[in-house]
Amino acid sequence: MPWKVKSTVVGGVKLATATSHAYTGFARKLYCIAQELASLSSSWHHAAMVIASQSTALQSAANNTVGKYPSSVFTAHAARSKLTPSLCTHYAQQCSHLSHVVEDLASLIIRANNLYANAEAAARERFDQQVALVTLLAPWIATPIIGGAVIAGANDARQHTGLKHVAKWSHATAPLQQGVIRGLSQHIMVNPITGLPIFLAESAQGTHGKIAPNLKGTVKNNPITQAKQYAKRYVTSPVPTVAGALSLVTAKINNLMQGDTLHLTKIEQFSRNPQFVLTKKGATLGEALDNLTELADGNFGVHPPHVNPDAATIAVQRFKRADGTTSWLVTIPGTDGKPHSPFGWEQNLEAMSNAASMRKQADSTRMVVEAMRRSGIKPQDPVVLVGHSQGGIVAASIASDYAKQYNIKHVVTAGSPIANHPIPKRTWVTSIEMEDELVPTLDGKNNPMRKNWITIHGRATQVRGAQRMSPSGVARFIGGPRVKRKFDENGVLVEDVPEEGTLTHDLHYHKAAYEDASQLGSAAIRSQEQHFQNTIRGELQNTFVWQGVMR
Repeated sequence: MPWKVKSTVVGGVKLATATSHAYTGFARKLYCIAQELASLSSSWHHAAMVIASQSTALQSAANNTVGKYPSSVFTAHAARSKLTPSLCTHYAQQCSHLSHVVEDLASLIIRANNLYANAEAAARERFDQQVALVTLLAPWIATPIIGGAVIAGANDARQHTGLKHVAKWSHATAPLQQGVIRGLSQHIMVNPITGLPIFLAESAQGTHGKIAPNLKGTVKNNPITQAKQYAKRYVTSPVPTVAGALSLVTAKINNLMQGDTLHLTKIEQFSRNPQFVLTKKGATLGEALDNLTELADGNFGVHPPHVNPDAATIAVQRFKRADGTTSWLVTIPGTDGKPHSPFGWEQNLEAMSNAASMRKQADSTRMVVEAMRRSGIKPQDPVVLVGHSQGGIVAASIASDYAKQYNIKHVVTAGSPIANHPIPKRTWVTSIEMEDELVPTLDGKNNPMRKNWITIHGRATQVRGAQRMSPSGVARFIGGPRVKRKFDENGVLVEDVPEEGTLTHDLHYHKAAYEDASQLGSAAIRSQEQHFQNTIRGELQNTFVWQGVMR
């Protein structure tokens, strides 16, 4: 059975209060109509049962009446009666169908306009806080969750089932993951055995000496206030602090094993047409996600032996705009786990650190920044960064730490934990996360809610009776413009995933989540897409493909 994804959107452009109230009122009225239609359907079903149970008696009475009183009123009415059990059942089915249609319409109004999304996000945050508090006080409670992950991974390795068992574990524990991660990180911070080394590690990084700009002059000479600020940061954002401390050790080990020298190579473009390197131009947000997926899968216009299969690969596209200026689109796949790749597992810790210096020295960040420099991106050129998993973390790090060197206009992430990154408020952010996806919860925190930052939450379900739009593996060869599908209130089909499913960290789920959110047409989604297109708008001039290895 194929999979579908339904999405909700949190954050972004808000509706005017009057408009929001109007939509809410319409939705409530539609729900009331749906309930009335459902009640009417039940009445018709009841009528069908009554008529069926009394049909024999009525027919017998009618026959007797016809024999004795041929011209009676009862006889005439009995002869003209057309209300049968089957007709009542038909009316009941029609009412039931209309009830579902009206209810779906009410649900779509709510979902398309994010009427309850913010309230649901607030409720989720309260639940996470409760889970985190319990885990902080009794960390052993997390043992079944962690143990379940280990057992699921072992079963997959033993049975050669890919990540089937891990996917089931992730789906089952999804509501608890973010709160447990936050609580465990807080426990590590407050426990003297683990907290003191982290405090010393932060001192070594110099993060204790950094004061927020709005606190300078007030906190600087007030140790008590400064201590309160540190405590608040440890409680609200413990994950990057722990990640930063751990990366001080893991980075050195990784450098010894992998090497610390970045070797960056540009793959020469053999095709004169830059549009043949990646599957799509990348002029829209949806096309950018398509290119990200294909680049991550190794599907671009250059093949071995001209590429190194053991290297990490990113793409930098240059667009010439109508006013003569240049814009750029940087596509960054996620962790590849290759032995000498800058996008290995350890680099995730560095890129998630609370220290800008540590984030900057992550091999993955270094590779992307160097590729941007060598591609010719100038400080004033508008840039869009699109990344999956670690690629999204790197995009958030560059937007946070290279704001003076580059004009990062828009960041698009899929399955990336970036809630703790200090992305400037002028930078637009489009985050896509699946509800049962572990990776985005690793920051232990919900994404910020602001006018130019939206988070699309997708929910994947297996459906019966639905047909794939194309066979697995075929979608990438269709080419041309994105195919417009008929609107489906039940979500968008996920392409190129096995019917038994896989981890929803797979980019194909994120693509479906964005497509479903996009087809709803909310103001928040429209503004994000419009900003993306306005930033990129222009003729594609070059597509540079860069590969990096560590030696």
